[in-house]
Amino acid sequence: MTGGNGLAEIPSGRTFRLAAALALAIAIAGCGGAGSDSDEAQAPQSPSVVMAVTGARVRVAPIVRQIRMLGVTAAIRQVSLRAPTAGRVVGFKLQVGDRVRRGEVVAHIVSREVEAAQNGLAVARRFDPVGAAALSAAVKRHSEGPGVAVVAAADGIVADRMVSSGQLVNDMDQLATLIDPRDIHVEAQVPANEMAAIRPGMSAQVTSPIAPGAIFDARVSALAPNMASMGATEPVWLEFTGGRRIAQANAPLEVSLTMTAAENAIVVPRAALFEDAATRVHYVFVAGADGRAHRTPVTVGIVADGMVQALAGVTPGETVITSGGYALSDGLRVTLAQDSQ
Repeated sequence: MTGGNGLAEIPSGRTFRLAAALALAIAIAGCGGAGSDSDEAQAPQSPSVVMAVTGARVRVAPIVRQIRMLGVTAAIRQVSLRAPTAGRVVGFKLQVGDRVRRGEVVAHIVSREVEAAQNGLAVARRFDPVGAAALSAAVKRHSEGPGVAVVAAADGIVADRMVSSGQLVNDMDQLATLIDPRDIHVEAQVPANEMAAIRPGMSAQVTSPIAPGAIFDARVSALAPNMASMGATEPVWLEFTGGRRIAQANAPLEVSLTMTAAENAIVVPRAALFEDAATRVHYVFVAGADGRAHRTPVTVGIVADGMVQALAGVTPGETVITSGGYALSDGLRVTLAQDSQ
């Protein structure tokens, strides 16, 4: 049905029903949206992650880095007792470990000529006692008393003995070796990767199983003039500096060499230290008063015995986190389960 204005006329009852349906749909949509907002507002917030960690206080303490080496004692200088002439050794009573003074007569050498003459005199006395008297006087005139004296050229301790009394020796044969205990030094083997940091004068402590419980002070006296080819260790020499020393050569030793030390260092436990693999920067996590972990870069000095010297980055009294590893992150909420002093 068309009205006078050219528009189709809609019956009034149908128009009412359409309007009512539209209003109901709008109302339902509005109720649903309001209910959703209310549910979100009333939903409980998920709790923040809090990690239980252990910590330790940053403190001031001495720190020393040492390396341990094996070594032996050795004599810098050895003196050889030698036969001044060929002949038979008599009166040689020295034993290993005996002390000898410079100028001391330690034995005699009866020359072979004198010994032959004495043997001939003994035979002559059996066959011609009268003529033997004149021969005896001649032998006494040309013999040198008990023999040619063997004299020690220096003070020392007998380290080795090569002959015994009654033994025949040639001219300049070695009879014994003397060492001076004051010349005993230490020869130790240093890891090759540590050689660049070693300098003469560095202090060390020496221990040995031949002197249980004793500690001998020493210092580096010289480095090896030549590097060993393909060697994992290099020799270094040390001298005893205290009143106590080891007097025996070839004694096994352990040497603790002080590489570097700081008397009043700011130190943190090694367990608190991290290193950024990309930048090679070291850092720790400081447990802040706000209950969070704070990543803090540090400058590392000496590392020794489970402790690290912090040259910069932390101050004494702060607490660094010593557990949690790489699960820690900057700003993470933490609670200290233990605070080591």
